[in-house]
Amino acid sequence: MRLPAISTRELRNFVWLAGSKSLKEAAEKCSLSQPALSIQLKQLESKIGVQLVVRSNAQKQIELTAAGAEFLVAARHAVQILQDVVDRINPDARHDKPQLRVASLPSLLQDVISPVLADLSKTHPYAQFSVLDGDSSACSTLLSSKKCDVALCSRPVNGPDIRSQCLFSEQFWAIVRKDDKRVGRDYLTLDDFADTTIVNLTDNHTVNASLMTRSLPCIQVNTITALESMLAQGVGAAIVAHSTALTIQHPTLVKIPLADREVSRQIFLSWTESSANALIQAFIERLRRQTERNI
Repeated sequence: MRLPAISTRELRNFVWLAGSKSLKEAAEKCSLSQPALSIQLKQLESKIGVQLVVRSNAQKQIELTAAGAEFLVAARHAVQILQDVVDRINPDARHDKPQLRVASLPSLLQDVISPVLADLSKTHPYAQFSVLDGDSSACSTLLSSKKCDVALCSRPVNGPDIRSQCLFSEQFWAIVRKDDKRVGRDYLTLDDFADTTIVNLTDNHTVNASLMTRSLPCIQVNTITALESMLAQGVGAAIVAHSTALTIQHPTLVKIPLADREVSRQIFLSWTESSANALIQAFIERLRRQTERNI
């Protein structure tokens, strides 16, 4: 099968669209009007031959189809590969503008990373920002191999010239359907799920350990989208960190605080200490201030 003629602009705009709260926000990031971005999305879907974004008048937030979530992974990868090649074959161009490459857990993008980058872009209008999302292992590898400048994940990154600090700790929440018998409770514990299958993110190591201790049945998934979809279909419940819970907005799901103290997650900020990049230092300082205010 011949590959469709997809431009890098279409790929980049789709990545921005998928990472936005609304079509309006995505259009602003892409420097397009909302109708123009909608037309570009339809053209992209026509080229590929599948629907990438769920169309719903009742739900204005961006929601990807299963095909859209899979295409998003490939789009991010393709854009990053092309950027890396351009930087390598034309190193002079790389130094024209200050750059910041951030690797982060997907759940931290919306409420932790995005506000800081939005603020930073006002004071550094010509800077180039790259955000790479993945699990903690992927983020650690990116920083260790110098493919990013800063990493935010659930473990400190070790290595020469790499410095790490605990940025904050997160409370966990139980996610259940609205028709679940536990809805209405002020809080829940893991013991309340003795007869329930837990849908769990693969990188959720703290929850994994607690589930094994209690011998609770578990289904492992790799993405928040997959977790949300399974819960909406009535497949058990989930135990997720606070930042992950914020990204789950499905109308059939309810969030209830988890009271087990054993289930918590620390978020670590790691960066290359020897870097003289002023943009990196500005990002770190703003990130610290924001998390101090929120916590």
